[in-house]
Amino acid sequence: MKMVKIQVTMAIFCTLAVAGQALAESPGLVTLERRAEAGNAPAADLLGLSYLQGRGVEQDYAKARYWFEKAAAHHGPAAMMNLGLMYLHGVGVPQDDDKAAAWFKKSSDLGWAPGQYWMGYMYQHGFGVKKDIEHAMLLYGLAANSGFKPALRMLIQIRAEQDFEKMHKDDGRARNSGTSNTTNNRI
Repeated sequence: MKMVKIQVTMAIFCTLAVAGQALAESPGLVTLERRAEAGNAPAADLLGLSYLQGRGVEQDYAKARYWFEKAAAHHGPAAMMNLGLMYLHGVGVPQDDDKAAAWFKKSSDLGWAPGQYWMGYMYQHGFGVKKDIEHAMLLYGLAANSGFKPALRMLIQIRAEQDFEKMHKDDGRARNSGTSNTTNNRI
């Protein structure tokens, strides 16, 4: 599961990096910083991504966190999610599932589909919250309904795992009762 977590995180960071790279490498970096200082959450989030990945600026996790926190203070759900990812993986901050879950919840509560996905992930695995597959599926469903494809893949995976467990549970009952259920044995 840890490998899946890392792969999905990298996919999200890489997707968000495209916008960050374009802005960080443009001559408007100073303008972007002014907008971010003035409270423009998307500008601050893009600066955070630029510093997180060293795109157009020297990589600096402390500055990334600063810009993400600035964006989050102005209700930027993407920045809240990015802070959650930093805490989930211990990137530039001590690894802390409780703080990660708190940031993902804030992002999710604002309706940000990737934030809903990550909050679902936390519930699915019991990181920073009590494990609750049904709540995870609800959050994945919200994110999937917004068009966030990784959430749809997680819903499909969970449903397949549940069906597999049910099939083997039903098959075990048939064996224990002395009857054969050949339809459960067919693929």
